[in-house]
Amino acid sequence: MPEPWNTTTTTFLRSPGSWGICLAIAYLLIHSGMILLASRRPQSSVRILLTNLLLIACFAILLLGASPDWQEAAGLRFLRLWAPMIFFWWAYKWAGHTLHLFYPSEFSLDPLLIRLENRWLGQPSLWWAKNGSPWLTELLHGFYVSYYLYTPALGAYLYTQGRLREFEAMVFAVMLGYALGYSLSALIPVWGPRWGLVTAGLLESSEQKLQGYWITHFIDAIMYGGIAHKGAAMPSMHCSTAVVFLFWCSRLWGFEGGLLAGIVVVGMGVGSVYGRYHYVADVVCGAAVGALSVWIADRLILGY
Repeated sequence: MPEPWNTTTTTFLRSPGSWGICLAIAYLLIHSGMILLASRRPQSSVRILLTNLLLIACFAILLLGASPDWQEAAGLRFLRLWAPMIFFWWAYKWAGHTLHLFYPSEFSLDPLLIRLENRWLGQPSLWWAKNGSPWLTELLHGFYVSYYLYTPALGAYLYTQGRLREFEAMVFAVMLGYALGYSLSALIPVWGPRWGLVTAGLLESSEQKLQGYWITHFIDAIMYGGIAHKGAAMPSMHCSTAVVFLFWCSRLWGFEGGLLAGIVVVGMGVGSVYGRYHYVADVVCGAAVGALSVWIADRLILGY
């Protein structure tokens, strides 16, 4: 069992999963506040607000009924620790309701980012893939799709090892990155290069999808026919999560773990630009959000 929490910590925050539950409630309140304050409320705003209220009530019950000494049924502890993370995975789709609350759907900051990256970097999101082969495209999409394993793999390892405090700190950092990303994307609308470059006349619509194999086709299905949002590219939540993954691999397995994770993370970052899912600016901002999230999680939960 983990060591007792600092006795100065509020009682309900000493129970398993409490910080994550509080973050989920905070995000739901922010989500609801955005809808109430927006000039372009969705037609289903009443349903959305009632759903948020129901979820807040469920999380509040989990929070207030927790045992601060961690001595409780394993199933209930599992629910408190994992439910907030599962919620934030689902909340990506829910964040679509806030994307166009403050700006019309046809407005984005892509023209500004395209000009800046063309001036400073030579527009890598346009040219990198121009010279790529199908096998290189497939390799980089393989790195890109590795993102979906970062949190489940680390979470499963820490949970099965009984390192529950560290589990909570790790997933809290990931969730904080999501909460910030979902909220900021409503205020900083960025479509991403695969849409922005076409609108700017720099890329033919026929070149949006790159030539690869089954991994590339899988990502295309998500990006063009799945749940991916048009307007949520800044900051890159792939990259915020990747920084958390890199940090925790280094913490758990030292230099070797950090080196292997670094290769995967760099590959994922390059793949996100190569595949035209993100500008370099999205990647940098996402990495900064991830680093900030790790720092906050360590201070709140681990006391570092």
